[in-house]
Amino acid sequence: MLPYVLFVPDFETRKKAVMTCCLGWNISLFPGVAEREVHIERIWRMVAADTKEVHPPGLENGFKQDLRTLVNLKADLFPWLLTNIPQADLIQGDGNDVLNIATGSGDTEKIEIAWCPDPIGLPLVIDFLKSIQRDTAAQVERLAQARLAAGVLTDIDSTRMTTAYCMQRANLIGYRRVLTIWRSTQPAPSVKRVLGHWQGVLDEIERDTQTVLNILVSCR
Repeated sequence: MLPYVLFVPDFETRKKAVMTCCLGWNISLFPGVAEREVHIERIWRMVAADTKEVHPPGLENGFKQDLRTLVNLKADLFPWLLTNIPQADLIQGDGNDVLNIATGSGDTEKIEIAWCPDPIGLPLVIDFLKSIQRDTAAQVERLAQARLAAGVLTDIDSTRMTTAYCMQRANLIGYRRVLTIWRSTQPAPSVKRVLGHWQGVLDEIERDTQTVLNILVSCR
C-alpha cells in the first residue's frame, strides 16, 4: 500500500488508494483467475454506480488493471498469507496519516505512515540500505552453505526467514518510490548521482533477497 500513497498530497486520494490496495489483497485470496475477474467486475460496477458524472475514456480499463496489478503483487510478495482484510481506515494526522487495519483473525493494528518523507532523511535511508545490503548478501552465503547440510534449517526457521525476506521485498518497493521522487526533485547533479547509485543498490538487494527466498524454498 505504501508506494501508492507516498507523495500523494490529497488525503481523499490517499484514502481511495488504501481501499483499492485492500480490495486487491482480498481479491487475490480467491483461488481462480476467472473467480477473481468476477469480483473485479462486480467492484467496478459498484464504483460506476456510485459515480454520477460521466466516466472519462479508459477509466474502466484503468481501474480494473490497477486491481489486477495489486492482485498479482500480493500473490508475488505474500503467496502463503491467506488472511483477509475486512476493514481498513486511513486517518489524517499531524504530518503523518494513521492506518487502522483489521484482519480476518480479529486483530486490529495502528500504523503511522509518513506519506511525504523529507529528503533531509536521506542519510538515515542510506544507513539502513547499507545495513540490509550487507546482511542480505551475507545471508545468501550462509544459506548456500546450509543447503548442503541436511537438517540445518528447521521448518520454523525457514518460515520465519521467508516471512522476513518477503516483507523486505515489499519494503524495497516503498524505498524505490521515495528515492525516485527525491531524485526527480533535486536540482544538484551530485545529489542526483548519489540517489541514482542507491537506486542501483536497491536492485542488488532485490536480487539477493530473491536468491535467499529461492534457497529457502529449495530447502523445504
